[in-house]
Amino acid sequence: MRRFKYLLTTIAFIILPLVAVSAQVQTNLIQIPIMAEKKAELDAMLFSPVGFAHTMKQKGFVGGEPGYTTDEDGNVTFVIWGKWQTKEDYYNYLATPERSEGSKFSETMRAVMTGPPSLLWVKTY
Repeated sequence: MRRFKYLLTTIAFIILPLVAVSAQVQTNLIQIPIMAEKKAELDAMLFSPVGFAHTMKQKGFVGGEPGYTTDEDGNVTFVIWGKWQTKEDYYNYLATPERSEGSKFSETMRAVMTGPPSLLWVKTY
C-alpha cells in the first residue's frame, strides 16, 4: 500500500503542474494559403532573423509547431500551432516593427499568400 501511495503522489507531483501550466497557456492555429511555387521564398524568410528567430525572442512565446499541408488539388497551406502565455502577448508580438505593415515579414507574406489567413484560438485540455 505504501508503494501505491508513493506512486500516486509521484504521478500527482508530475502531472498536476503540467495541467496547471497548460490551462494558462494560450494556443492558436494559424492557416495561411500560399502559392506552391513560393514555398521556398516563405521558408527563406521564416528561417531568417526576422522569421522564427524574432518570434522566439518575444515575451510570452512558449513554442510553435509549423508545417505545410497540401490538398488533393495541390493547394498548399502553411500552418502553425502557436503557444503563448497570454493572447495579449501574441497581439503585442504582432505589433512589433518586424511584423508591422511594410516589414520584410509582411511583404513576404503578402507576396506568397493566395487568400486571407485564418486564426483560431484553441481551448486545450
